[in-house]
Amino acid sequence: MLSTLDTRVNSVGYRLAVANVDLCPDTGPATGLLLHAESQYSDYLRPAARARWGLEGDLPGVAAIAPDSPAERAGLQIGDLLVSVNGIPFAQGEPDRPANFEGLAANIARLDDALTDGDARLVVRRDGVERDLTVSPVRACAYVFQVDPSTELNARADGRRVFVATAMAAFAETDDDLAVILGHEMAHNVLEHREFFDERGFARSILGNYGNAPWELVAAEREADRVGLYLMARAGYDPMRGPVFLRALAERNPGLRYAQWGHPSARARAQALQVTADEIHQKRASGQPVMPF
Repeated sequence: MLSTLDTRVNSVGYRLAVANVDLCPDTGPATGLLLHAESQYSDYLRPAARARWGLEGDLPGVAAIAPDSPAERAGLQIGDLLVSVNGIPFAQGEPDRPANFEGLAANIARLDDALTDGDARLVVRRDGVERDLTVSPVRACAYVFQVDPSTELNARADGRRVFVATAMAAFAETDDDLAVILGHEMAHNVLEHREFFDERGFARSILGNYGNAPWELVAAEREADRVGLYLMARAGYDPMRGPVFLRALAERNPGLRYAQWGHPSARARAQALQVTADEIHQKRASGQPVMPF
């Protein structure tokens, strides 16, 4: 199940990032790849990771590939193991270390550096055979979309990444619904809400969101709802799913029916999303650019 959710989130996130590159303050090269490594798995899962994907230490393995992405066009496949980039080997790391992400992160950074200069020549291992492939990246919003194992119906953004809980991703039965979630969180990054609230300094560092005025948090959520719907629409998803999904989420989690600290009620959010969806429809009908600002 986690693998399926990873694939969906990677695919929807890639489309959002590419379609909205002109709106994002941070951009970079994108390939549509989702990478993982044996070293990030706990000891008892590593034999299965080795057997299923052929992973080795910190070497990046292909976990998912977004459709119509540079990775797909280059001929990469799920299960490929990345051995080197532009003639420089990826570090395999030391065996039998406790689960960690640092080794894979360093290898991903090496790949990103190569992609910054344009085409990247990869050597990949597939079914024990090494082959050469060239990936030509596209420009996209520089945000990472990540699934967090959790039973909570939530999602969040930290300015550079977008996280969605497994329970929330699974609840979003269609990609349009998933785009509602990811678009909202991505909008927080596009609007640089994290940077704005971090400027609150000491109170926020101690109290988290309770260190901010609730009306400022409400305004940020409403803004992210509106811009997020534009982001998903620009990526080809149906913005009319926004209010429908919010109502369905409130049915699943009754606590959302009421206003909370920093969040409007689900009913108020759904009504505002309907207004925004109608606004997007009218802009399209009249030939106007689908721009949130």
